[in-house]
Amino acid sequence: MAETLFVPRPAVAEGIAALLNPDPLFGEISGVFLAAPRRTGKSTFLRRDLLPLLEDRGMLPLYVDLWADKGTDPGKLITARIARALEEHDGLIAKIRRKTPFSAIGALGFRVDLKSSGTWEGTIPDALSLLVEATGQDVAVIIDEAQHSLVSDEGRNAMYALKAARDAINQSRMPGHLYLIMTGSHRDKLSALVHDHQAPFFGASIRDFPPLGPEYTQAITDHLNSRLSETARLDASVIEAAFDKLGRRPERLNACLRDLFLDVDFGEAALERLVDARIAAAKAQLLSEIASLSPLQQGILKLMAEQGIDFAPFSEPSRERLGTPENPASKGGIQKALEALRDKGLIWRPGIGQYVLESAELALALQGS
Repeated sequence: MAETLFVPRPAVAEGIAALLNPDPLFGEISGVFLAAPRRTGKSTFLRRDLLPLLEDRGMLPLYVDLWADKGTDPGKLITARIARALEEHDGLIAKIRRKTPFSAIGALGFRVDLKSSGTWEGTIPDALSLLVEATGQDVAVIIDEAQHSLVSDEGRNAMYALKAARDAINQSRMPGHLYLIMTGSHRDKLSALVHDHQAPFFGASIRDFPPLGPEYTQAITDHLNSRLSETARLDASVIEAAFDKLGRRPERLNACLRDLFLDVDFGEAALERLVDARIAAAKAQLLSEIASLSPLQQGILKLMAEQGIDFAPFSEPSRERLGTPENPASKGGIQKALEALRDKGLIWRPGIGQYVLESAELALALQGS
């Protein structure tokens, strides 16, 4: 069986593209924020469904995957993609450089050596404004795993710069608009970009990214049955039920189907057993790791699973929940427990005083424990 199977989702792409308009009621001029668990086909959709559609509509999409190179600062990944866009439109830029020169590097500035128009230097808002003016197109900046921007000061500043560029361009008389699409694999993590007054995109709303639907499991079923005898073929409803149990993650479904080929009891019951065993093993591994923690560390994780992005570790209610009303947990003890949980890779800190669970799977395991 093929490692991956691409099933186009034109209706989903059309729905997201329809949000990229300046209409105050039907558009999302402030930005589109989409959350979906890892390994659910989100990045493949962005690259193979959404980007071509936006190009067909005459837009200029700039796609940046912040997990493509975790060793590079996310701010540098963003500026590198914008710099490449300047290079790709060097000829158009050369025509207008005489009347719109940029010569000073401000906050988060960068430099690009363009063949036709010489050295350009400026900020992210400068560059995006230049692209809109030179091309006359709407520009869509798509940041995949956008929450990763918050791991560095440069990445966080890049988010503020994108917001500044959005406001400057969309409130001007330029020939095009700037649209932002941010995706994340953990809703609480993505919420750190919009949750409070310190967040770059405070006030924006987060939507659930549509998961792969029955058309995907039908394609998988057809692919599978093409290699089986007529008496051994499975019904699409069986594959759909398994896919749903597995969180609609293609890689997990493929792994179970590969195991099914090696199972002595081939069929619906065997597939159900393999799916349940894989889910149970993953949960048991998480719960085993949790069980090895101190009571205070376990209490913090369970409280985080319950409260999500609203978790306030040092508030009086939290301290009482983590201890007792008569003897609340100390701030120093909570701080040490948080640091230990970060070292173990179980929690993530998007900003000072903010903490969220590292994965959505961990939250589900804690809520069901």
